[in-house]
Amino acid sequence: MSKQKLAKLVSAYAVPHTPSFIAEQHGQAPITGAMSLFERIIEHLETSKPDVLVMIQNDHFNSFFLDNWPTFAIGLAPAVDGPSDQTPFMPPYSLPVDCDLARHIQQQCIATDFDISSSQELSVDHSVLVPLHFLTPAMQLPIVPIFVNCLVPPLPSAQRCYNFGKAIGDAVASWPSSKRLAVLASGSLSLEVGGPRIEPGKTFGVPDKDWAVQILEWVKAGAHDAMVCASTPGRMFEAGNVGGEVLNWITLLGAVGPKSPDIVLNQPDLGNAFVAWSFDAA
Repeated sequence: MSKQKLAKLVSAYAVPHTPSFIAEQHGQAPITGAMSLFERIIEHLETSKPDVLVMIQNDHFNSFFLDNWPTFAIGLAPAVDGPSDQTPFMPPYSLPVDCDLARHIQQQCIATDFDISSSQELSVDHSVLVPLHFLTPAMQLPIVPIFVNCLVPPLPSAQRCYNFGKAIGDAVASWPSSKRLAVLASGSLSLEVGGPRIEPGKTFGVPDKDWAVQILEWVKAGAHDAMVCASTPGRMFEAGNVGGEVLNWITLLGAVGPKSPDIVLNQPDLGNAFVAWSFDAA
């Protein structure tokens, strides 16, 4: 009897989802160099050739709202549309969802005591579409959208998110399929939007560049325990009112494990970074 094939994790990525990158591409926002940084990730992604992309991100009150705000959620619809937030210069997109993998992840997470919410009808905002606009502009690569509450207190603990990432990684590794999978998390490491810690005339700022740099040092060293311990609610808020987006990164690290990344690109003036990992998929 032949051995059942299981899916292979071939690569993982962490990138920003800054909405102004789309306007920058059209010459309507200050130049940050984001296009060249995305190019490095594109090359890595094209080399790894995934069949499905599992995406870990947060919503910004567009897919969910305060009357129904999950801690962890997964999209089970056969397709998702966006942008739901009218991201400037972002064209409309419809993205296919690998429902079989999404249901498998949901079932496996629940079996390991993560009561993940699900949605059969879902639109997505810039947290999904900004990365994919650059990385997979044809929008033909199926995704599985997974959401982490990074904005609305009480946030899940960093340890809970790391363990959730482990559950996602275990689910991916146990999926009976010959497909090649990649995991991508998006979000900033230090970011203040519309708050008191931004310069006059600006819509966002970076309150704690040193924190963003320290996170990258932990990521490069595989020092996940140190990063998880340091990422308390208070410390994340010091990095900005959107500083909780580091939980997306921490969730990804749980899925990746302590492997060293292949690419680490810092964008310190925006509190962002671009990171890539590859895995032996033989």
